[in-house]
Amino acid sequence: MACFLALGVLLGGCTIFSSPAPPPVAGPPLAPPGAVGYVVCPTQVSPVQLSTGLAEPPIDLPVTGSPTLGNTAIATAPGGKWAYVVATDGTGGAGAAKQAGAAKQAGAASAAGRSAGRSAGRSVVIPVDLITQEPGRPVDIPGGGGTRAIVVTPNGATVLAASGTEIVPVSTSTLRVGRPIQLGSHHQIYGMALNPSGSVLYVLASDGVYPVDLSRDVAGPVIATGLTISSVDGPHGIAVSPDGATVYVIGQGGTNFGGRIQSIDAATGTLGPSGNFDAYGIAAPAAVVVGHSGHDLFVLDAANNWITEAPATTLVPAPPYRIPARSGTAGDAGVQHPTDMVLAPGGTTAYVVDGFDALVPFDTTNHAYGAPIGVCSGASSMAIGVTR
Repeated sequence: MACFLALGVLLGGCTIFSSPAPPPVAGPPLAPPGAVGYVVCPTQVSPVQLSTGLAEPPIDLPVTGSPTLGNTAIATAPGGKWAYVVATDGTGGAGAAKQAGAAKQAGAASAAGRSAGRSAGRSVVIPVDLITQEPGRPVDIPGGGGTRAIVVTPNGATVLAASGTEIVPVSTSTLRVGRPIQLGSHHQIYGMALNPSGSVLYVLASDGVYPVDLSRDVAGPVIATGLTISSVDGPHGIAVSPDGATVYVIGQGGTNFGGRIQSIDAATGTLGPSGNFDAYGIAAPAAVVVGHSGHDLFVLDAANNWITEAPATTLVPAPPYRIPARSGTAGDAGVQHPTDMVLAPGGTTAYVVDGFDALVPFDTTNHAYGAPIGVCSGASSMAIGVTR
């Protein structure tokens, strides 16, 4: 009997984790109502009201050092009350003292102090209370290497965090760490996506896609796609169709090492139709999302700063929609370099994490971009929560 059941029961060292809802928070909520985007940076999270495009004050994360760009990911739990960040904490150096001092000024001295005493480069999961807009104490997780992806099971009971070549379960009710799922050495994790029921986790690794049966805590044989991971680290290089029948993965391949998208039949684990972006010069696809209808996909390219749409049946892309050049004015500075894209729930708007410090809306029906929204510096990925 495996020691980890993601759907409601979590076993860590064969100790059962209960999964009651988190206790209510006293006082007036600080989180804005409705859909909110949470953009994660190396040391902060920027909340953005999606209905108004207003960026809220950033939430300081209790981490030290200078984390590598792209080595931080965020996921939200159902209900919009909690987010979880996976990151590398304690890289040391002068930056650690500076960030600890900033955390103290922000009223998080105790958390920063605990963080400052950690060993260099330790993987952590940080719970963030979205009602009070405050981070909790970092939870040490095993493994080492990249911390590029994190998901929360549909019932909200379990966080699954990537730590190098391991998938680490963490109970959301107790913050206890369960037994990691090992992919083996040299199989670094670059992205993860759950099927709609939360029974299978698809893991994008350096050598292909691993389907992980979460009812048995078992990673199946790798599905080799023949693709190389893009040069841009992002947690959304893999996506699952709304009906759970198809998995889509992006990367680079072919004789010209161009951008590629590959479909996988979820039932058989075999490769389906594939597409390429050679006609448009795409070289570094960074994220893929499936439209709510499941009929089309949108691929974000980091090299050429555009989005391409493709039918899910053929994966033959249409001409791309270029992200408008940015002015570099206050709140919109930095080099344009999109790293992630997330589709808003129940709508037709996608949001692009662009330029390391901006969020750009994209109307997937009219193919029009909105005005950039300034966010924290070093932005790498995003998740959306809906406060009820």
